[in-house]
Amino acid sequence: MNDGHQETYFTRMPKRFIAIGVILLVLGAIAGFNLFSKTPPPILNTLVQTPQVQVTSVGNLSSAIDPLSVTGTVTSLTQATILAQTSGQITSLPYSLGSTVRVGSIIATFENASQKAIVLQTEGVYDSARAMRNRVVGNNSKNTTETLITTLTSAYAAIDDAVHTRSDALFTNPKTNPQLVIIVPDNTLVIKVKAERLALEESIAKARGLANSATVDTVTARSVQMAVYVKQVVTFLDNLIQAVNETPFSQSTPATTLASYQASLAAARSEVIAALANITNAKNAYDSNDLNSANAAVKQARGALDAAEANLGKTIVRSPVNGTIVTLPITLGDYAPMNSLIATVSNPHTLYIKTDVTSDDARTLTVGEKVMIDNTIQGNITFIAPALDPSTGKIRVKIGITGNSRTIVNGKTVSLSLARVTIPNTTMSTTITIPIIATKILPIGPAVFTVSTSSTLSVHPIKLGTILGNRVTVVSGLTPDMLIVTDARGLASGQTVIVATSTTL
Repeated sequence: MNDGHQETYFTRMPKRFIAIGVILLVLGAIAGFNLFSKTPPPILNTLVQTPQVQVTSVGNLSSAIDPLSVTGTVTSLTQATILAQTSGQITSLPYSLGSTVRVGSIIATFENASQKAIVLQTEGVYDSARAMRNRVVGNNSKNTTETLITTLTSAYAAIDDAVHTRSDALFTNPKTNPQLVIIVPDNTLVIKVKAERLALEESIAKARGLANSATVDTVTARSVQMAVYVKQVVTFLDNLIQAVNETPFSQSTPATTLASYQASLAAARSEVIAALANITNAKNAYDSNDLNSANAAVKQARGALDAAEANLGKTIVRSPVNGTIVTLPITLGDYAPMNSLIATVSNPHTLYIKTDVTSDDARTLTVGEKVMIDNTIQGNITFIAPALDPSTGKIRVKIGITGNSRTIVNGKTVSLSLARVTIPNTTMSTTITIPIIATKILPIGPAVFTVSTSSTLSVHPIKLGTILGNRVTVVSGLTPDMLIVTDARGLASGQTVIVATSTTL
């Protein structure tokens, strides 16, 4: 229907579509304003900063004595690694990691009910064997024991009479400086008889002690020793009788006197021989009873008890040193196999640091020189091994800690800076050493950099020798007056650099 107004496209559209369009136009205008009103991002600076380098002469670098930089391990002079001597379940663990223990402290206990039972059983067998031996000693061997003791007393009396009463009639000063009163032609025999008589004085004194203090427990050993002294007297009497027989008649020693000597000595020898036979017979009678079997049974039972106690002891882990538990890998209830680690005990008051260096580096060090530990703690060199360790091919060096060591713990790896006392290989005047960081490994091999007149880096190939800590010897390619870059890290050939004003290290 036409009411006099001309219809348009917009007047024919529903009003809701018109509203949506207006909203979209407004939002678009706002977004466009924000986009064009933002500050443009800054342009990235793509220029690379020119590196600054330091140069110095090879001679200066080679003459410098730099500290030797190595790593070391903290350890203790008093330390014990405890391994399991048996296998089983851990039933007791009275200490924890970091606990302080003393020698003999029980660190852990294995399940040991069966071992305890065996100890009790063997203790009973041992007690029974001892009781049996006591009955044998008290009953069966009483008479033979008393007989043997009496025989020892009689033997001493026989040798005492034979020497001090009968033989000494032929000597002057027989106890201290025996001299024969008869003239014997055989001088060798005289010397032998005098020496034997002097030695017998001590033997007879010992025989008296054997006879006076013999007991049931000592009678066997004493009878054996008494027989030795009796045989010694028999030998002496035999030689003395021979000396009398070789003595010629004289006014001072008529035939009647010599005959009296011969009869007296023969009687003495018979008594001593009889005493020796009595000792042998009495000892045989003593040995023939049941005492030997009883003693053997006691020894066997004692051995079994010792073995049982040793097995029980393997189930009880004790600390062999005073110190702190620094390793404890087990927990209560764990099953620990034989030879497994139970604990490590270390004395924190006896810590030191060990490291290994090459033989060339070792020649630049000396005992007593200063050491910096982790750049903050002071120490000094206390030991330099005189030879290579065959397992490492290096020299072992020990460092004592003189500074505050509260941050140092056993087992820690630390950095070390060891003062050198000589320039490495100073005995070779043509040898050049430079810091390792002054070298660069390129496709053509090791090289150093010099700076050209145009401030660019130039490559100079070199041949390297022995590495000395943080330095290296240069076999060829350098001269002492050549100026080289002291730190070649991150640099490349042809690169433009700025040379620092200082030309010394």
